[in-house]
Amino acid sequence: MIAIIQKLYYSKLRINIQHRYCGKIPNNKNDNISLGLNRPTDCEGQVRKWPINNRIQYKFNPEVESAFNQQINIEFDAFYNYLSMASYFGRVDVALPGCESFFTQMHNEERDHALQILNFVKMRGGFIKLHPISAPINQDWKCPLHAFNSALELEIAVVNKLYTIIAIAEKHGDLNACDFIVTKFMENQMKSINELAKFVTVLSGI
Repeated sequence: MIAIIQKLYYSKLRINIQHRYCGKIPNNKNDNISLGLNRPTDCEGQVRKWPINNRIQYKFNPEVESAFNQQINIEFDAFYNYLSMASYFGRVDVALPGCESFFTQMHNEERDHALQILNFVKMRGGFIKLHPISAPINQDWKCPLHAFNSALELEIAVVNKLYTIIAIAEKHGDLNACDFIVTKFMENQMKSINELAKFVTVLSGI
């Protein structure tokens, strides 16, 4: 019985989607066949009805949305810097696999952070506006101490931007945005700063 209900539900859902976005209403049961995913040309020649210009937003202020979009770019910039560091220490003439592995992990984390923020903006009904990613100004990282110092400065800059988002969200009473930044990012950022600071201390004494 449940299987029959599910079949009827999804059949009706496919029909509604086809009607909404392609302007086509099936006339009989045979028309339902054309709604399968293996028919990529079903909508050709039909009037497209998207985007529908109906932004489902609840207390997601444009200033908060803009701050999150900027943060996506900041996270990808950090991703790019860590990728550069990992690549440098993985070179055959540098050959420091421990540093390469560490910065590879860091660049993966920054990419994940960017995607988390991107998905949050979409969940809140916002629009994603990506910005250009600049290459690292200096890609000759010289030695581990120089790279870890740069990474520490980078993490501090990132966390300062996160504080800015929290301040903007608080100004507009967006508790969900504040909670997202605090619970998903702040503790990890503080741990990263602490870890990098310890590496800098150790390397400074070598």
